[in-house]
Amino acid sequence: MVLSSGRLGPLVGAPSERCFQKSRGLAGRERRKAMITDRQKTILNLIVGDYIQAVTPIASNSITRSHDLGVSPATVRSEVAHLEADGYINRPHLSAGSVPLDKGYRLYVESILAMEADQIAADVKSSVRKQMIEAEMDVDAWADVAAELLARLVGNLAIATFPKAKESRVKHLELVYLQELVTMLIVVIGQARLRRHLIRLKEPVVPAELETSANKVKQRLVGLTRQEIGAMEPVPLSSLEEELVDATVMILGEEDQGTYSDHSVDGLRNLLAQPEFSEGDKARAVVEGVEDGSLVQAILDETPEGGVVRVVIGQEHQGDILWPLSVVVTQYGIPGKAVGALGVIGPTRMEYFRTIASVNLMSSIMSELVESDHIG
Repeated sequence: MVLSSGRLGPLVGAPSERCFQKSRGLAGRERRKAMITDRQKTILNLIVGDYIQAVTPIASNSITRSHDLGVSPATVRSEVAHLEADGYINRPHLSAGSVPLDKGYRLYVESILAMEADQIAADVKSSVRKQMIEAEMDVDAWADVAAELLARLVGNLAIATFPKAKESRVKHLELVYLQELVTMLIVVIGQARLRRHLIRLKEPVVPAELETSANKVKQRLVGLTRQEIGAMEPVPLSSLEEELVDATVMILGEEDQGTYSDHSVDGLRNLLAQPEFSEGDKARAVVEGVEDGSLVQAILDETPEGGVVRVVIGQEHQGDILWPLSVVVTQYGIPGKAVGALGVIGPTRMEYFRTIASVNLMSSIMSELVESDHIG
């Protein structure tokens, strides 16, 4: 697994070699404060793991009863106090249980990487792969199926984008006669994406003339990118043919501008069912962010390049729209050729084990399909 921490760099190498980069600006006092003993780390991970499942503050006595730590309850209480002082957990008052903070979740995510535990059963993997392969031929439904399957795997909100080429290329071009003065240009670009553009004619043109012009332009443009079309040697063209070329270049330009396009979102009901969103204001903010696209765009902005899985927790996000949430996001496909994005959005109390494994699984399957003749 290759994973990056929030806005930090990627992790590589064997589990024992993995580390998260420290901020260069961390002051000496803060660096010393960030040190944590193995026992404190163990107790913190137990608090986070229990809290993810229980959704209630975790009492020190509960940790002692539920886990064989080999230390006294007083020692556990002392270590919990240190964790609170160092900003890993929060306790409303001394007798209250512990609730993980963003810093605590971050250390928990770092710790689980070394375990390499596979959280997805073999039969589930097989079923997911089969459903994605069945959807391979229906490219328009690709992102829908991927988002639905991922949301089901993680029990949270999932997003998937359609694979997009770095530079769009004309795969097919057609003109459709609509009316005497109106025709439709249809341009099929990489990954079988289809774009339509209405062209209003200055004077009536018979269908046979349209077909002749379309064939001439098709012979010149099919297989080319926008830059390659611009670099072509000029040849005599009719005003209609020039308009067809200009419209095609415009379509390619629009496609090339967006990093990701045609996304699908599924599992909003899963996210809103979480206890963290029982308050109307929090749920409303999530729904509005999904409906107006701001939440999706904020997630896609976090997508790393290459085969890195990025985990961004709470206030590690750039924008406050994602502060109550954690995001696990990755890129799939063929770097430099055709890529898309996959992401999971949940409360900071998400099941990181299963989420990271699920995102990795979907990314692997979809990358294989992008490389196939049908999608790539």
